[in-house]
Amino acid sequence: MKFLKDNTIVDIREAKEKDAAKLLEYFRIVGSESPYLLMDERGLDISLNEEIDYLSKAAKSEDTKYFIALAKDEIIGEVALVGHKHDKTKHNADLAITVKKAYWHKGLGSRLMEHAINYARITGKIKNIYLEVREDNISAIKLYEKFGFIPVGKMPDKIYQEGEYLAEFVYLLQIS
Repeated sequence: MKFLKDNTIVDIREAKEKDAAKLLEYFRIVGSESPYLLMDERGLDISLNEEIDYLSKAAKSEDTKYFIALAKDEIIGEVALVGHKHDKTKHNADLAITVKKAYWHKGLGSRLMEHAINYARITGKIKNIYLEVREDNISAIKLYEKFGFIPVGKMPDKIYQEGEYLAEFVYLLQIS
């Protein structure tokens, strides 16, 4: 159990197959709320069975984990660590995080980041965590830098949205 800045009680746990339908609805919501995500109001645009399969595989994996944040049984945030599968790169994981707009700036992103980073440390297998962030997502960049992520690259014109090209930065956290 964790508390947010507004005293909301939050539980963070690994997502389970039974969460699949709620997660798909959650992604439709956050996709419609945030301009910073690649998804839109269609969410992940995958089937319920595909989401169940993904969660089942993540549950059995040591280097790919999917954590959800719940307040009163409602999914309000999530963070995923996706491990690389090739022998030469399997010490790396990609991180993706989303938070419902009603919970922005309340500390939920920090709680989710702590959880994912701690998990990566515990595995002893993940040495590098990478993430990509839009150049104009200043709040997210501040969050990542707070946790020690450093910029290691820039992808110019990666996003095209509303007639404008935007860059994405690549950030890295090395796990000691």
